[in-house]
Amino acid sequence: MKQFYFLFIAILTSFFSFAQVEGASKIYGYKQKVTPGTIRVDENGNPAPRKTIYNYNIYLGSTSKVVPIEIWVNGEPFSVVSNEVKTTPIEHTNPTSAVEKSKILVPKTSRRVLQLMPSLNKVQKPTKKGKALSAKNELVLIYKGSGKLYFKTISELAELESISMQ
Repeated sequence: MKQFYFLFIAILTSFFSFAQVEGASKIYGYKQKVTPGTIRVDENGNPAPRKTIYNYNIYLGSTSKVVPIEIWVNGEPFSVVSNEVKTTPIEHTNPTSAVEKSKILVPKTSRRVLQLMPSLNKVQKPTKKGKALSAKNELVLIYKGSGKLYFKTISELAELESISMQ
């Protein structure tokens, strides 16, 4: 009887070890600081304090069809706007940089790639697990695939060379 229990536990353990936990997807995330062209000043001619502005370049590569639900950036939940990318690799070149070197954001892949952008609309009822994950991660993506919710995180977004506005 002990052999039966041992065999049952071994089969059960191996079954769960091969279960697909996070889906067959990969997330790529970058942020780019935007330097304003004109600096606002107050009545005394002193520069007015400004919040740092970032452009976010977020991509999700997946082997199956997925639907982004919610995205958390720096602890704030947003709706997601997504566009399918037709060709990879995806390269980024800073037009204001003196060096014309491009950086590959998403390598060549056979996966479906979606470009994800946080919407201006904040999520009305954010998920509790998303909020908990956002406490330790700079980016949290919640998406649906095959009827299940999946959570992808990036603890710290890679930083691209800053861009200067004119």
